[in-house]
Amino acid sequence: MTVQPPSGAAPGSSERSRDRARPGLWELGRTATWLGLVGFGGGLSVLSLIHRTAVERRRWLTEREFNNTATVAQLLPGGAAANALAYVGLRFQGVTGALVAYLGFSLPGAIAVLTLAWAYVKFGMVPHLEPVLGGFNAAVVGIIVAITLQMARSGIARLWQLGVAAGAALLSLGGGASSGEVALLGVAVGLLLDLGTKRARLHRWQNRREPPPIAMPDEGHRLPHKEPEHPHPPGRERDPRPPMVPGGATPLHVVAVVPALVAGLLMQPLVQLGLVFFLTGLGSYGGGFAIIPHLRNALAGHGWLTDRQLADAVAIAKITPGPVLLVATFVGYLVGRTAGAIVATVAVFAAPFMLVVTLGAWLDRARSRRPVRAALRGLTPAVIGLMVAAALTLGGTLSSGTQAGIAAVVALAMTRFALNPVVVMGLAGLAGFLLRGVGL
Repeated sequence: MTVQPPSGAAPGSSERSRDRARPGLWELGRTATWLGLVGFGGGLSVLSLIHRTAVERRRWLTEREFNNTATVAQLLPGGAAANALAYVGLRFQGVTGALVAYLGFSLPGAIAVLTLAWAYVKFGMVPHLEPVLGGFNAAVVGIIVAITLQMARSGIARLWQLGVAAGAALLSLGGGASSGEVALLGVAVGLLLDLGTKRARLHRWQNRREPPPIAMPDEGHRLPHKEPEHPHPPGRERDPRPPMVPGGATPLHVVAVVPALVAGLLMQPLVQLGLVFFLTGLGSYGGGFAIIPHLRNALAGHGWLTDRQLADAVAIAKITPGPVLLVATFVGYLVGRTAGAIVATVAVFAAPFMLVVTLGAWLDRARSRRPVRAALRGLTPAVIGLMVAAALTLGGTLSSGTQAGIAAVVALAMTRFALNPVVVMGLAGLAGFLLRGVGL
């Protein structure tokens, strides 16, 4: 689902090379940090801000280049806005520019989430704040439902895509599959059904020709004889004993010790936390909401967080600027305080950033090829299925009919009107507080 530029832009006005500007590292970092401060809502709303900044105001990109950037950003895991800014930085200043843009966009939200996580742990859940957070949680469920419906209208056009979406939701909820596994399955189905059926149809209508005769070697022809090579120089025999390493140990002893060292390292809580969020970031297709079912299973398996704490983490990540993936900062702080927050944040963003740097340029060139389009037709409904699973997972944490009603109203309003998600969440929190006050 690619963001289209505003229709009021003058065609070709930014296509002329004389109007182009090349940002430096300082300008990239400053602009990305500003977008991180005002980028509430995440995803498509921030992509609109990036378009206004990079195309209309600063003239870094043409309309076509921005469309390519938005397409690449949505083809890779992670937040679409963060990926787009990293790709812009990569385009102008290489890997350093991508890192500066990525950090600039993510740091303001990470600091805000870390501050709220500290307050959450320090002061706990006082009773008069529970209705407010309950309203926030209900609004998050409604926002996810609205986004899912919008994606389904534009991303599901075939019956098999509807089946992929349903299968993705079932695998995520009941099968315990990670979002990365579901995304890969969607890509495989897209390649098999979309690309395979088209090729089969084309093959049936092609004129069949007899295969060319296979040339056989002449009978009796012998292969040239080749003397075997000596693995060792003449006169020097190989020592049958294994080589020694300092301390008198052999490589076999070292190899035997390595698994024990790795197993001990993997038992460290911070290492386990980093691995969980690295794999979560690697499979975060569709942004932060799509990872919630997998994250819930992973956290429950380690006994780190309750469902209520996870719902609060998602609500806090949504009301702060920056990508929703910053839920990792909140969870990391609850598990391992400041060190855990840093490890979880770096781990969840590491895989998307590396993929933008390594695959971004190639995807920009290959996005119009038939296999890539077929893979995207399978990936999109898989992401929609993950979003459905996220809505059901968080919907199960709603504790009253009032919260369910708030979620339904938010979903209906966000579907019919272009509303700011942060404003909607603020109104939902106020509604939760007022309705609890009157006994509802």
